[in-house]
Amino acid sequence: MTVSLHFVCQAYRYLERGKGSAKQSVLIKASAIECKTSAEAEARARRMFDGGSYAGIDAFSIEVDIELGDYTEPEFIIRLGDVPSLDT
Repeated sequence: MTVSLHFVCQAYRYLERGKGSAKQSVLIKASAIECKTSAEAEARARRMFDGGSYAGIDAFSIEVDIELGDYTEPEFIIRLGDVPSLDT
């Protein structure tokens, strides 16, 4: 079993869908960037969010078992702005 720890910044944007009165804004995934450390992920998330181009940013860590293709649940380092709900 080969498990590795990854640090990721996931950005989100709003996308306008529909027409007229049915038009709505939907939060979608934008770019995801892998970082080397937790501190780097947090700093990058803050810079990306402060840049104003994204609705929200998640910085998180996740363990990946490359052989099995299994992923753990993300452990959030920081969540900024509009990000998806954690409710299931």
